Amino acid sequence: MNILVTLDSNYVAPLCTMLSSLIRSNPRTAFDVYVAYAHLTEADFEKIGKTVDGSGSRIIGIRVPDSLFEKAPVLKRITKATYYRLFASMYLPETLERILYIDPDTLILRDISALYNLPFGDNFFAGCTHMNTFTNFVQTARLGMSPKNAYINAGILLINLRALRAFFVPNDVFDLVERHASTLFLADQDVLNALYGDRILQLDAKVYNCDERVYRRLQKKFGKTGAEAIVRQETCILHYDGKYKPWKPNYKGELIRFYPHASCYPSQLLRTESV
Repeated sequence: MNILVTLDSNYVAPLCTMLSSLIRSNPRTAFDVYVAYAHLTEADFEKIGKTVDGSGSRIIGIRVPDSLFEKAPVLKRITKATYYRLFASMYLPETLERILYIDPDTLILRDISALYNLPFGDNFFAGCTHMNTFTNFVQTARLGMSPKNAYINAGILLINLRALRAFFVPNDVFDLVERHASTLFLADQDVLNALYGDRILQLDAKVYNCDERVYRRLQKKFGKTGAEAIVRQETCILHYDGKYKPWKPNYKGELIRFYPHASCYPSQLLRTESV
């Protein structure tokens, strides 16, 4: 399977935890992990490489060329690194037909082959929404999207590289950023939804992108015991998005209980039981 991650040195340790959980939960699968970066060091790649040693998986560094973004608008919330997910079809090998993008602040709980092998149909992406009906209406209205579309979280994205290569136009991205600069509060996630909202296959968030908002809704519907049972029995990917992170002190949220001791962080920062 092909996996894409983008990060700087501050997220190397979280990436190691994510990759460890990916390999542990998919022991019979070899991964090609493409690491798109601008400013990682050899020491960073050495740490990342040790995570997959002996698993049959490979770490493949892709230094994204600045030339791709010569015309890219750069704003307070939109840096050149912001564009890395959007431009994946341009800098990844042309032999790749699909790739699964995963944020480093995630935890993989079980086999992801069903997700990876989903049929795209006519879609460019597959992903999950964290929004309820009202917040989805607000977000889609803000971006001028059809209210029938779901506003997708870009932290876990199955990307149809083959289809995007035939369709993707960099200037479409740059033009949208310039036209809507004042309303792109969530950077490339906003751009992806605004440009491709009608070509995104919506997936079940409790299975493939379960964050604190999704978990709270599960608790409200099934109670604390029921919500925890659903995560342990059904969820493939937990996503620790938002301001607070489980590898730092004072994490606020219920999903801390699933974050493992076996990680790249000082043990005193991990106050959780093992998955």
